[in-house]
Amino acid sequence: MPKTAPPGRRPVVFYVDDEQGVRHIANRLLRKRGFEMIGAASAAEAAEVIESFEGDIDALLMDINLPDGWGALVAQRLMSVRPDMAVVYTTGFAEVDPILSGGLNSAQYVIRKPFTGDHLAEVLRSAIAAKSTS
Repeated sequence: MPKTAPPGRRPVVFYVDDEQGVRHIANRLLRKRGFEMIGAASAAEAAEVIESFEGDIDALLMDINLPDGWGALVAQRLMSVRPDMAVVYTTGFAEVDPILSGGLNSAQYVIRKPFTGDHLAEVLRSAIAAKSTS
């Protein structure tokens, strides 16, 4: 799997979040900024999608708090299948410290909800670029 999208291919983001409205808005925001998005509403659904999706996935956009799993652990499992994905975590928590103590101490990319489309796209592009050089 290539580490960066080839010229002409829009980067693909896999967004795992149990809030359908948030996924829908993110999809609109990302498409306007040159991304494609696939989504899942739970850890279980994410595991199915990661196995069945046939294209490349450039970034995993992972909600920290899912009803059926802690985002960091879910991301680890998904990364074992697709290790070339960049990872960006999203959270509605006001403080990042509780998140870091919950196992994300190595996370470089955490974005708070609500987010703007420009900020989300900027963070995703940075994460993808960093992953492509690692």
